[in-house]
Amino acid sequence: MKLQRYLTPTAAPVSWLDLMRGGWGLFQGRRARESREREFAQYFGVKYVFALSSGKAALTTILQVLAAVSPRRKVIVPAYTCFSVPSAILRAGCDVVPCDVDPETLDYRFPDLEALVSGDILCIVSPHLLGHAADILRTKGIACRFEIPVVEDAAQAMGGAEESRWLGTQADIGFFSLGRGKNVTAGSGGVILTNSDSLGLALAQQCKQIPEASWISQVQALIEAVAMAILIRPSLYWLPAGLPFLGLGETKFELDFPLYRLDGMRASLLASWQARLEASNTERLRHGQDMLNILEASLGRLGPTRGEVTVYLRVPVILPSAEMKARICDVSAASGLGVSGLYPSPISEIPALRSTCGTGQFPGAQVLADRMVTCPVHHYVTHQDIMNIADALQGVVVDKDRFTGKPSALSADPAPATKMKV
Repeated sequence: MKLQRYLTPTAAPVSWLDLMRGGWGLFQGRRARESREREFAQYFGVKYVFALSSGKAALTTILQVLAAVSPRRKVIVPAYTCFSVPSAILRAGCDVVPCDVDPETLDYRFPDLEALVSGDILCIVSPHLLGHAADILRTKGIACRFEIPVVEDAAQAMGGAEESRWLGTQADIGFFSLGRGKNVTAGSGGVILTNSDSLGLALAQQCKQIPEASWISQVQALIEAVAMAILIRPSLYWLPAGLPFLGLGETKFELDFPLYRLDGMRASLLASWQARLEASNTERLRHGQDMLNILEASLGRLGPTRGEVTVYLRVPVILPSAEMKARICDVSAASGLGVSGLYPSPISEIPALRSTCGTGQFPGAQVLADRMVTCPVHHYVTHQDIMNIADALQGVVVDKDRFTGKPSALSADPAPATKMKV
């Protein structure tokens, strides 16, 4: 890997003052966490907030609480979603039920969702993929026929809003992620939010049983946060990006992940979370609009449907073919553009899920796996970066292959083999 400006696909900067606060947090323990929980509750206008070690830990805890009062064990999720979602479902002792998605909306294919709901569904998980708002009200309307709760996965959408309501607060219960590269980061972390008294009280009891992170693990996390704050900068990211053993960008399916309360170090690292979140999302909104305007002017609309006020974690672009996706990813890797794929396959292809997911086909999910790339819009992206990304995409999508209509799930061509760890 040559020394050059190199963008990460996504990034959430952490200042030296934040890191110093994190160091002080090693001695704060639960007091720092409880302060952050009160701040989250006030900011997002909810009654109950619980901060845990990751978004996966948050979803696992939610499912454990729901399963404790119901014999149902099946959980409907999009067939194209973060692999952390099915790993949390299995960790909670539940079964994964994939539902196909619409590449035009990045949301459920609702006729398929209607066909799947039944009296043995524990809940429906509805993610805001890349910050693109899902239709939570429509999902709730389908779910209510069988009194199925909806879990709002706002892991990639913290601080986003739809019709004056925060994403993450529109369903029965929701959660955020505080992982690396999210809208705001603590290195890792997850936040559960709900206005339901019954769920809030049950979660309070469940969280009492969740252990605290060790002091040594907090010191290790602080060291990692310092390294992240330094190496995430475009002037230095070429170094970790050129070390294959770090596995940067790999999608992993893991069941043995830590499940703790949010520790004092990470909670203190979040002392300025509100200002950081608002600054991050302002930049993401501006960069996202610039990116889409420039891409549409040069290439036409490369679906999905554009959200005018969407705070994109990364801007999605659906290319005409899997070959073009592979080509632009190669160009990006060589030039440090930060353009990359998202998840390598529908979740039904994860080996641990094949026996339960059966042989069902998910053409919409396959389109996203085969042909979608994402473009960075974070703090370190400049207008020149956006122009360079647009030029690279224009060089790959030649005139005769321009694609301005709705992507057809049925015409998806196979993707080249993609490395996937399980």
